[in-house]
Amino acid sequence: MTAPDGLRLDLTAHHSEYLPTDGGTVDVVAAVRAGPAGGDARHDELAEVILLDCSGSMGAPQAKMRAARAATLAAVDALPDGVAFAVVEGTSGAEMIYPGERRLAVADVGSRAAARRAVRRASPHGGTAIGKWLLLARDLLGTRPDAIGHAILLTDGRNESQRPAELRAAVDACAGRFTVDCRAIGSADGVHDWDGPELLGIADALGANPVVPVEDLDGLAAEFAAVLDRALNRRAADARLRVRTSALARIRFVKQVYPTIADLTGRGVAAGDLTTDFPIGAWSPADRRDYHVALEVDPMTPQARRRIGWLGVRVDAAPDTAEVPVDVEWTDEIELFSRVHETVAHYTHQQGYAEQVGLALAAAGVGRLTDAEHHLGRAVALAHAGGHHDKLRQLDRIVDVRDAAAGDVRLKPHVDLRRWQYSAAVAPQTSSWVSGDPGRSDPPPHPAPEQRVPPWEHCGELHTRPYCGGCGAHHDSPGGPARVGA
Repeated sequence: MTAPDGLRLDLTAHHSEYLPTDGGTVDVVAAVRAGPAGGDARHDELAEVILLDCSGSMGAPQAKMRAARAATLAAVDALPDGVAFAVVEGTSGAEMIYPGERRLAVADVGSRAAARRAVRRASPHGGTAIGKWLLLARDLLGTRPDAIGHAILLTDGRNESQRPAELRAAVDACAGRFTVDCRAIGSADGVHDWDGPELLGIADALGANPVVPVEDLDGLAAEFAAVLDRALNRRAADARLRVRTSALARIRFVKQVYPTIADLTGRGVAAGDLTTDFPIGAWSPADRRDYHVALEVDPMTPQARRRIGWLGVRVDAAPDTAEVPVDVEWTDEIELFSRVHETVAHYTHQQGYAEQVGLALAAAGVGRLTDAEHHLGRAVALAHAGGHHDKLRQLDRIVDVRDAAAGDVRLKPHVDLRRWQYSAAVAPQTSSWVSGDPGRSDPPPHPAPEQRVPPWEHCGELHTRPYCGGCGAHHDSPGGPARVGA
């Protein structure tokens, strides 16, 4: 699919084509790649809002506020002429740093100089109400509906000046209006006062970009510059993954699985009979994202072969795109229908890892440390089985690993949940499957083959893989499901 400005989005699909005769789930990984686009992006079609945390905690120590001001100044300096922009002071309210009125300025020599003077006066005070910051960004960007809107959200704390329901309502009100990149400040010794799941909820709904913890304040300005560079290359504002099914299939879920995991299922919008569009945000040349589409499929007789669905990518005002078909064959040969496509297995391991880390943090938050340790053990075992050594290192600060393959871990003494936030934020970040993907020189990962197990029942379904597709339970977990015929 080629957008009106010349940006091309291509989709390829990977899945195992065999199903048992009694039906089941077909897992498809849809890989979407943006190609090069001719010419430079039109800066007068871009709008940027910097949401700068100025709450009292940013002054403890003062180095945080100094680094945040320096990063904001670097971002302002990098704005090309013609970009609409604003800088917002985030406390228990949301006020304008620049311009003084609630509007967007247009970047040029004079506005950048005025913005720099205003940013230098920013000082820490008050509380933290992130929902109000986002709503102001929505209102500002709403004055330029023709522009591709983006916000950088910098914070060092959690949303303590609003009820959780207020933040959720604000995020829902912003969904589809602009995308956001979250940068979360912590200390060099790994202590973070922000809330990982809270920031992930914001990021998931507003573009599904990774949440990036920043522990080296000296690198914050470079981080802002890198975010802005990507944002200023955006060409497509509102791309959508289209899933069309035959009468034999139904959508179970749709998730982004690279570069970070985000559940898109609840954000689907009907686009005709048996057709649903899922928002996949703004795109720049060379962007790469992968999606896991799970389809529930009806039973059929052995050797029957049918087309159960089609996948495509759409952008407003672009011509209709060619759709990629999804074909399957029903069989009673367990060796065929129990195979898992290597691309699906690569992302299934990482989804399981992120889920277990999230469950561990939730359990630790209410004092269930034994449960937290169990979930972290499962996370370690999944990371080890998938060959994801980077994920094993992510947990070094909270567990000691005795046996990675067996998932035998022990929590480090004196649990401090502020040291868990880093792991919670980065757990959904994934590595891309690159085997057979042209144009990449990355060495392919080496995941272990997916384990085969005797058929077992859980969540009302029959499984031949080690994990329940509905809830993620492991087939040999304590008190877990019995095997069929046991």
